[in-house]
Amino acid sequence: MNDTGLLCAACMENIQFDILNGNLEINLGSILENVMAQQLKCNGLSLNYFDSKKYGELDFVIQNGLHIDLVEIKSGKDYKKHAALNNVLAVNEWKISRTYVFCKGNIEVENNIVYLPWYEIMFLKPEFIPQGTKYEIDISNL
Repeated sequence: MNDTGLLCAACMENIQFDILNGNLEINLGSILENVMAQQLKCNGLSLNYFDSKKYGELDFVIQNGLHIDLVEIKSGKDYKKHAALNNVLAVNEWKISRTYVFCKGNIEVENNIVYLPWYEIMFLKPEFIPQGTKYEIDISNL
């Protein structure tokens, strides 16, 4: 949904009242992903979703300029557990440029994964593509 407030009102049994009353024991995962999707879209990024029986589910796969960025949104304390992300990163042929996990934690880099606090999502913006750049699509690995 484009509006997180409407999402909560429409299908989450008025969960916004629990949030406003300080009850943070609820599962914020889907709400947080929706908020982050809104922000990424407002930043001008095109959002794609990845789900595979073999690899798992990724929240966002973003074509950012000439790069492919993976973005995971984590609401819990175990934000360094991300099996699907690890599975996709293990495929060398896919040449993923950058990997971000937005979480409750602080800024950190571990195994080429950049962990950022949630508020940092506002700084993830599209890259400038130089004029005259020619694109060649390589689908040989598909």
